Amino acid sequence: MSAAGGSAPGRDEPGRDEPGRDPPGPELTSSEPAAAPASLDAVTTARARMVEALRVSGRIPSPAVQAAFLDVPRHLFVPGLEPAAAYQDEALVIKYGPDGLPVSSSSQPAMMAIMLEQLGLRPGHRVLEIGTGTGYNAAVMAHIVGPAGRVITIDIDDELVSRARVSLAEAGYDAVEARTGDGGFGAPADAPFDRIIVTAGAWDIAPAWLDQLGQAGRLVLPLAVRAIQLSVGLERRPGGDCWTATSAFRCGFVRMAGAFAGPEVFRPLGHGTGLFVQADDGHLVDGRALATALAAPGVDVPAGIRAITREELSDVDLWLTLTEPGLSRLTVMDTGSGRSSSGPLLPYGGLASRGSERGQLGVSGLAGSWLSGAEPPAEIVLRGYGRGGRALASHLAARVLAWDTLGRPGTADLCLVACPPGAQLPVAAGQIVLSRPHVRLAAGWPVR
Repeated sequence: MSAAGGSAPGRDEPGRDEPGRDPPGPELTSSEPAAAPASLDAVTTARARMVEALRVSGRIPSPAVQAAFLDVPRHLFVPGLEPAAAYQDEALVIKYGPDGLPVSSSSQPAMMAIMLEQLGLRPGHRVLEIGTGTGYNAAVMAHIVGPAGRVITIDIDDELVSRARVSLAEAGYDAVEARTGDGGFGAPADAPFDRIIVTAGAWDIAPAWLDQLGQAGRLVLPLAVRAIQLSVGLERRPGGDCWTATSAFRCGFVRMAGAFAGPEVFRPLGHGTGLFVQADDGHLVDGRALATALAAPGVDVPAGIRAITREELSDVDLWLTLTEPGLSRLTVMDTGSGRSSSGPLLPYGGLASRGSERGQLGVSGLAGSWLSGAEPPAEIVLRGYGRGGRALASHLAARVLAWDTLGRPGTADLCLVACPPGAQLPVAAGQIVLSRPHVRLAAGWPVR
């Protein structure tokens, strides 16, 4: 995916547009030589193996999405890669920015499958995609909606759009309309749409996306909730202007570009470290204090309970982030060289206490939840950094016990409602309110 005018899975969080949040694969550029021809049988077998793995994992239960993945040749959208290798379940970076962070990728098929299931496409649907990237996702959607449907895809990067058009034509999906533009404004002349999908990390919800949906329409997008991205499927609430999330999955997409780009940007953490830091809602980070804290040994505080799956670790991370609004959410990313020093802050990030000086974060402590063992089940441990790190880690470890007592709430049962600023936002006890320029969000787990 890519930077699509206000969006892009060419613009996910640095290199992470997949549910497992692993680093994406190698960079693929149009200047790379074409891969040596592979036998048709080898490519077909690799594609079938990928689809079967996704089916077994439960990512694509619907026959229509399975059939689309079986039919659409991904290798034609990622030139420069050995064809059979294109069917590995991994994201593939197709463009980097000058800072070394990805600005466009071909999303991991597992994450694509999750979002397509959320989207619920049907034959004949009119679909708008924000973030063209390679064009592969648009082709898969075109297969599902069929000749009676229509797919329009918009990206802010004209180079990527041009490349996608070539790939779409070669794969036999030249009916897909690939356009250059700021996807935050949608395609008003072609509205209404049955479905809109955003394949870039969004901090706000552009009014055009909601306005250009039909009455029974659905919007699927990677939405930042205190700097944690969740792929949410939004549907209109009966009799009002608000929208309810009917599904949510943890994800990581390159951030949107254009008029609706948010403030949660990654900034270098020190010179030559290869590390970048992002704070929720664009809070400024005291980079020197943070770098100093991370350079010192951490202090481990066991929570006293075990995580059964890695998804539970992700769930407790989300729960801590939403139930500790007085702390700032930090995400540390790297371009390779800084990975060892950031350790347990990857891939889930950490929480930091706030300082008052000039509104910056005073990094008196950090804690990142992580698994002490290589594979679950394993004990959940909080690691503190810097002055106050032990106290912060101890506080969060106690909060992990509260999470366990409450039945381990997580992404699957998160309640999220979005309303335009002038509408009455229904907020239940246990939810926090997040205000954006074009929408207010209530997110959390209502107290029963």
